[in-house]
Amino acid sequence: MSVALELEYDTFYPRLKVIGGNPGKVAPGTPARRRRAVVLAGMTAVALLVVLMLPLRALGGTTVTPTAGREYVVRSGDTLASIAARVGGRNVAGLERRLADEVGSTVLVPGEHLLIP
Repeated sequence: MSVALELEYDTFYPRLKVIGGNPGKVAPGTPARRRRAVVLAGMTAVALLVVLMLPLRALGGTTVTPTAGREYVVRSGDTLASIAARVGGRNVAGLERRLADEVGSTVLVPGEHLLIP
């Protein structure tokens, strides 16, 4: 190779220099830290909401059974027949009629308070 060609080659294609340290690993800057903190806070908030939305029965809570002489709060899906069956006794139809008389109709609204006779 001629000297002229060698100088021209070095001019257009310079040799790579090794730089100390690990250039591939750059310390995260402030914006990256903020993004990580926001993502972590968001994930924590979502996890907390999911836990709070679980029904208490799934976490080992007890179910409320209506008993005679107590006040019962109607839940979604309750009917007069289902409440009378849970209270028990031999005369479920009679208890259902007494509950209907107390309510004033056969329609129950969730959150309504009933006195179990």
